[in-house]
Amino acid sequence: MKTFRPFARLLAALVLVPLFTSCATAGSAVPDQRLIGHWEGQDRFDGMSRDEIVQHRAKVQDVETEFSIAADGRVTGHVGGAELSGCTVESNRGWLGRSLHLKTDFIIRGRLYGAVVPGSEAGIHEINAPFNLVGTRMDGTLFVIRGAFEYPYPTLLLRLDPKSGG
Repeated sequence: MKTFRPFARLLAALVLVPLFTSCATAGSAVPDQRLIGHWEGQDRFDGMSRDEIVQHRAKVQDVETEFSIAADGRVTGHVGGAELSGCTVESNRGWLGRSLHLKTDFIIRGRLYGAVVPGSEAGIHEINAPFNLVGTRMDGTLFVIRGAFEYPYPTLLLRLDPKSGG
């Protein structure tokens, strides 16, 4: 019987840590006041998929990115030639996740419509963009979500600054 105790403790830790980190973020859907406003930057686009880059349908390049975050958490804007739709920003971790260095402080979830650059895959793409505020800069990555059994593809490195005059 004693041989199962370390396994039981490990199993309990694997179940309880995610539970506590998700509970620590419950009810925190309203964005931090520092996020509200207009953000812009030239961000590195890595393609909508690995195949897109390998097959030279699109090249790695900087694209203009603009986000507007409303007080109710809605996010609008564009990434190159593609538009954000149905996007919201929310808290991505609480105090426990932050102290354990799990996840990022914020995440944008929604869809991206259209081709980011000519030759890039057009259509509707589910996206997640986890990010932190580093000083006054939004610093993160935009991922394309393909399905439950495929790892999200990092499409864009986000480095956005508050828009001057916005």
